[in-house]
Amino acid sequence: MSVIEETIVREAKLEDVKYVISLSKKESLSLGFIPKMAYEAAITGIKTGKRWSPVCNDKLFICTVNDDLVGFCLASFGKRNAIYRKGKIAQICLQEDARKLERGRMLLNSVVKWGLSIGTMSFDAGCADDLESNFFWKSMGWEIAGTRMGIGHKNTWVQTSKRKINIYNYDPNWLVGLIENQNERYTK
Repeated sequence: MSVIEETIVREAKLEDVKYVISLSKKESLSLGFIPKMAYEAAITGIKTGKRWSPVCNDKLFICTVNDDLVGFCLASFGKRNAIYRKGKIAQICLQEDARKLERGRMLLNSVVKWGLSIGTMSFDAGCADDLESNFFWKSMGWEIAGTRMGIGHKNTWVQTSKRKINIYNYDPNWLVGLIENQNERYTK
């Protein structure tokens, strides 16, 4: 007898936040801290609290297998009116028993495809250098664009941790831009 699994990626609902927080706590060595209100804002579009601006362009996606939640991805999609929108994968996580079965690829591809549909042209993601997750980003074809030190939970702009973070980039348009630049050189 064979079992057919149905894997679905969908936008999160408020009732999914409890699962997301539980999984992010289990994976706290791999994921940075993000407060509950940020996950909720990514669903409702309304940010609350002093730390958050009144505008939210984050989105939370859920991966399910046969209606069981197995992972999530929190992403932002760049400034709404920018000429070139660059998104960020803030967190992507699958529970341990759901990994290495192409679900991470499906989840990330769904998020990127959604971003491209609204004009987000490229994405960045940070991954601590000591994590196995680096193999995932490389297998997805994302390139290391640089490194930085880790950031603290009190101020997300200050690099206070000694942990090295690889910054991965996905830009399907980089080759087009490179070719256009080369063509400009030859036509001048």
